[in-house]
Amino acid sequence: MRTIDEVFSQKPQSTLYHYTGIGSLMGIIDSKVLWASHIYYLNDAAEIVFACRLLQDIVKKRASNGLPAEEKDFLDQFHSWLDNFITTAYHIFVFSLSEEGNLLSQWRSYSPHGKGVSIGFSPAFLLHKVQEQNLRIAKCLYERGEQEALMSDLLDRMLLTFSRERDLIDTTKFHPSQKYFSYMEKFRGDILQVFALIKHPSFKEECEWRIISQYYPKYTVPEIKFREGASMLVPYTEIKIGNTNSSELLFQRIILGPTQHNNLSMSALSSYLSNKKVCNETASSAIPYREW
Repeated sequence: MRTIDEVFSQKPQSTLYHYTGIGSLMGIIDSKVLWASHIYYLNDAAEIVFACRLLQDIVKKRASNGLPAEEKDFLDQFHSWLDNFITTAYHIFVFSLSEEGNLLSQWRSYSPHGKGVSIGFSPAFLLHKVQEQNLRIAKCLYERGEQEALMSDLLDRMLLTFSRERDLIDTTKFHPSQKYFSYMEKFRGDILQVFALIKHPSFKEECEWRIISQYYPKYTVPEIKFREGASMLVPYTEIKIGNTNSSELLFQRIILGPTQHNNLSMSALSSYLSNKKVCNETASSAIPYREW
């Protein structure tokens, strides 16, 4: 069984990679900042919907197990309250990484053709930056059993808190069918951080880890910034990776993706990284993929 504590305490043991383009790599080196994107604006548009429906299924089953009337009422309302995760974009941000640094599907999906790079970060470096900025890092879950176990642990924690606090909840200001809706807001951040780890099984080969932000109830805070996306503005937050130790390298390894002029591209990339003193190891993808 996977619990929330187990999932978020697991530490990466090997290099984790982020797929992007050469232009973005140069931007990261100049700014010493990573961009964590709003989870509702990621490539997989159904990601939150998938996680939400899974939790609703678990809530529905739990509510049918002959619970005390107040707990059943809470779960029935929670099931309805969860619908707003599908209709509203709540503000939590993630930075995606992969255990696989040279995966063809990743080159195709997340890097510009002929100009892709896979940026490898050491586990120790990432953990230090995450702890320093009060972020979390965890591995995504793809197996249904693990996902259900994580959701069940989340629900157990919520019900325990509710049982302790229900006599203090003011339900007089709301319609009986929504009397717990306001109280449920206290759990929104925890729910979103769990949702951020739930991925459809079809994405399993990506072996994804995520750096996850806190939940921001309001979009007006200065931490939330905006960039141009493919078809709309995309909200993001910054993860600072500036060196606290002048001898510390930003990257453990950089892999150059499939490209038309491999030798020239490798020579230029290696020279650039050496000049910037950010990485000592470069490699070429060597995947025979061509789209130029």
